[in-house]
Amino acid sequence: MSACWSEPDIARSVYEAASQVPRGMVSTYGDIAAALGDPAAARAVGEVLSRNPTPIAVPCHRVVYSTGRTGWYGGRGKGAERKVELLRSEGVEVEDGAVVDLPRHRFTGFSIDPALMALKAEQCAVRGRVVGTDGFGKLERVGGLDVSYSGERAFAALAVYDWTSGELVEERTAESVVRFPYIPTYLSYRELPALRPLVDPEKSIVYLIDGQGTLHPRGAGIASHMGVCLGVPTVGAAKSLLFGRVEGEGEEAPILVDGEVRGCRLGCGKKATYVSVGHRVSLGTGVSICRRFLERGIPRPLRRAHDLANQARRAAE
Repeated sequence: MSACWSEPDIARSVYEAASQVPRGMVSTYGDIAAALGDPAAARAVGEVLSRNPTPIAVPCHRVVYSTGRTGWYGGRGKGAERKVELLRSEGVEVEDGAVVDLPRHRFTGFSIDPALMALKAEQCAVRGRVVGTDGFGKLERVGGLDVSYSGERAFAALAVYDWTSGELVEERTAESVVRFPYIPTYLSYRELPALRPLVDPEKSIVYLIDGQGTLHPRGAGIASHMGVCLGVPTVGAAKSLLFGRVEGEGEEAPILVDGEVRGCRLGCGKKATYVSVGHRVSLGTGVSICRRFLERGIPRPLRRAHDLANQARRAAE
């Protein structure tokens, strides 16, 4: 992988944190997320622990909700009574499914690598390398990239269209193992490993990615991260707005960040695409490319990549 693209083992860090919670104590999913470097990862911590391959050895029963609710044990809707039983056996008082006097039992003294803090810094560094002007030569082909998931398997798809004729000229898929959980604002680390086999820097393709470019809290969503790390021209073409504010109504409206135009919404309501600079493609050109292929609010290369990824997933299930 590129030097600007880390692949931390978040699951291992989560298991390591859970293993540090002492007997008779509990921590919350948010406590572990904060130790990783970002409280926004609380839901991901819960998902990782729901797949814990070694219960008891990794005492995930000692991790509860911030309200003190004990929740499940071994996956959604499972093992609630068993979790309460284990906590009580260790001296933690539980009533009506919640830990009594949570502050007294709460452990937050983790000693783990704050991996998400490092990823934030990496994203900021990538933002500094984003080129927001056109730098790809003659526009010949436009490729859409998307990913579909089945458990811990990712099915990535590429659909390439000719710019002049608008015809589909190439499509490919690739399957891989998912090693990074879904955490808001960290989509790059989940999807880039799946998409990388489909990206060829030697081909004259501008890549549309179902995700953010510079319309991101740290200025480098997946479209920018891929563009910078793989050296290819990219455009962020997301189905939802992560960052910024849409100014105005109509089929085409600017998206502002701190009073500056940083993106554009094409379409309205649920049938809209939020366009932003990825890398080596200006906002104006990115909007023109998406507008050229727009069908029911989504550019055709992305719609085809979405369908293709889902087809690959269904065929494998």
